[in-house]
Amino acid sequence: MASFLVATGTGGGSETSSLPPDLIFNILSRLPVKALGKFKSVSKRWLSIITDPYFLVIYRNRSLHYPNLLLLRNCNKTTPNLHHDDDDEHAQSSAGIQNKTAYAHVVEVLSLGFDGNHFLDQFKIDVNDNILDLLPSKSDLLCFAAENSFYVCNPSTQEFVKLPESSCCTSREVNAGLGYISSRNEYVLIHLFDRSLDLSGDSDFGCEIMRLTDGGCAANCSWKVVDSYCPYVVRGWGVLVENVFYWMIWEPYDHPGYEAIVSFDLDKEEFGTVSPPEGCFDPRAVWSLVELRGLLCLVDSASRPFIMDIWVLKDCVSHEWVKEYSIDLNGFGKELLEFILPLDQWDGEILIDVKQESLNCYNLENKSFKRMDNLIAGEWTWLRLYTESFFSLGSR
Repeated sequence: MASFLVATGTGGGSETSSLPPDLIFNILSRLPVKALGKFKSVSKRWLSIITDPYFLVIYRNRSLHYPNLLLLRNCNKTTPNLHHDDDDEHAQSSAGIQNKTAYAHVVEVLSLGFDGNHFLDQFKIDVNDNILDLLPSKSDLLCFAAENSFYVCNPSTQEFVKLPESSCCTSREVNAGLGYISSRNEYVLIHLFDRSLDLSGDSDFGCEIMRLTDGGCAANCSWKVVDSYCPYVVRGWGVLVENVFYWMIWEPYDHPGYEAIVSFDLDKEEFGTVSPPEGCFDPRAVWSLVELRGLLCLVDSASRPFIMDIWVLKDCVSHEWVKEYSIDLNGFGKELLEFILPLDQWDGEILIDVKQESLNCYNLENKSFKRMDNLIAGEWTWLRLYTESFFSLGSR
């Protein structure tokens, strides 16, 4: 279809001008961002359509209903710092500066259609840093976490930007979260950092926020340190639902009245806590939080053997939880149970990630799994959903 459009568009424009505008709009809205970037030069008419704000809104909404898959391989290689001589080394040693290891770091990215069969794109990201992890996401941006740095990437445009340095964390742990606020068309990156100087004493967790807007220069964004401090040590990545981030508390939840979930309200810039489902306990601290259909969900694979219960927070004020689904996991090995996590839900199915090695679709009606065997197991560091998007990081 794409080649046909280009052919008709370069023959003087007579054939494209005869096509109904609605048809051209409809066809273009179904094409990848990379192709649309090339088609802007086909004609002024196409350029006008592709850059029209209404088209961009329709394109994003359609992309959300038809996500793609990203498979990422972390190729982390370290090399000695060769750019020094004996005098430099002596001077650095006298100043209390240790030679740092240089990182020749590459992340390989493979983009596929949701069925895993349709190849879309493949590219590499070069990073001169030690990438520790990739924050959970299922929208149009990726966020990589290093020790004191964050990097963002739009896989559709392959735009990659290092964000301004974050606050130093004395515990060297990275606790963060990334979320998209549709009403403002912006991403929010939140970072919790330990400010305590005595590692044997109580932790003092500060909080800073960065907002990324479409077209704004991400490299020039700034962190805002908020007055509130996080009252607990948390685990896992932050999950954003309706302008509130949520984390599991690090400690096991094994007694009524204990706290289990920490929240941070972006509007009020205040921390709070959320009570878990009544009567449920997490003595091994394996509960997880995810967002499904715009709702906060607690994934409990600890309470019952080979059963994954998914609780949905129906009321954020009264902390009313409802057990929405109970999924039989007897088809999986016991060693995998703690690594099975829902990614998304639509059209009567829940997409489930198994240890970032395979994808399974769970049908809610007939209660059966369908494994996507065409994805190669074990060769990828991360597996993510993403949506095609023109979201610009302002580096081009």
